[in-house]
Amino acid sequence: MNLTGKTAVITGGAKGIGAATALLFAENGIKKIYLVDLDDENGRKMERQLNGGCSCLYIHLDVTDEAGVKEMFFSIDKEGTADILFNCAGITSVKGIMETDATLWNKIMTVNVTSAFLFSKEALIRMERKGYGRIVNVSSISAQVGGIRTSPAYAASKAAILGLTRSFAKYGASRGVTVNTIVPGIADTPMTQAKDFVYSNSEVPMGRAAKPEEIAEGVLFLASDKSAYITGQCLHVNGGMYFG
Repeated sequence: MNLTGKTAVITGGAKGIGAATALLFAENGIKKIYLVDLDDENGRKMERQLNGGCSCLYIHLDVTDEAGVKEMFFSIDKEGTADILFNCAGITSVKGIMETDATLWNKIMTVNVTSAFLFSKEALIRMERKGYGRIVNVSSISAQVGGIRTSPAYAASKAAILGLTRSFAKYGASRGVTVNTIVPGIADTPMTQAKDFVYSNSEVPMGRAAKPEEIAEGVLFLASDKSAYITGQCLHVNGGMYFG
């Protein structure tokens, strides 16, 4: 899938699925990638790695900072407009219903949902002007089956992403902008590698967690012109854990 000449913004791009997607975009000819994260060590490392195959700029930014998001997009405007937005930033918790308080709830909802709204809104303003754009969000199997090993706030945030995606898709459809969601099951990322996140490969019909690169392949499809007539949809990449 050819991304030649395109520019992408990837939040949560320092590691995991975001980093794997950035590398795959570079392999497929992308012109420039803006990596947005708070993990400076891994973000700078990815910036150096990607600059061998495309132009890349790492941006240290709190994705929930509305003023900062606006300022970032204004800065990008000086060089052009982002063709692709991949909202990959996210956090989770293994605290259950009784252990989840309002502070944790609000933190997860703000990082996982509000950031996607802020970035999508700013991107859509610019994509609408030129009549082209691809926005890809990240949900989770927990949006369909509920949080088991994760906080109910995480499941709720990922369910909210589905509604957000469809709302933006309706607006963007007549304006040349598609908006879709990738929906992973269990993926082998820093989030699931945390010592308090416990799962078994036996939970997955295919017998293993997904590699970040396998999720990235789905993102690449939704970000490319191969998916030009697809919008408001969920692409499940879960090894058979859920059929929706």
